[in-house]
Amino acid sequence: MSIFSKLFGGVRPTKHQGASADEIPKVIGLLQQSAKNGNFVVFMFAPADSTDGNAVNLQYSIDGGVVGFDWVLISPRNIADKAKVVEFASRLGHRLEEQEMNGVHFLRITGSGISELGAKIIQDFYKIDRNTKLEIMTQGFEWKP
Repeated sequence: MSIFSKLFGGVRPTKHQGASADEIPKVIGLLQQSAKNGNFVVFMFAPADSTDGNAVNLQYSIDGGVVGFDWVLISPRNIADKAKVVEFASRLGHRLEEQEMNGVHFLRITGSGISELGAKIIQDFYKIDRNTKLEIMTQGFEWKP
């Protein structure tokens, strides 16, 4: 069972290529326009220092009508980097709150600055160039770069 099946009850997302950290605000805008609880986008990438190839999953989703940033604790890399990401976000003035849905734990934050937080995690924390195209998966909207 995939991360998406566990979180969203078996709904199969659409895989896309080609969204960069710089495009996060545009992608979030499309997600917000979709206006349906459970819709999401996940940015997936393996950091340069990865020795095992485990991907990071950086997610934005709609819950309770509100778009939020989610750090889902299923991927081995997300679990391993949890404390460091919480500390990194805290230094930027963001407080991630642990939540649970369908037996899956994740960290979530809503409000202003969530697109910048994701971009900074990609660029500054994982040292990936802001223009690098990352694989994404969407549910409930289409991304057309």
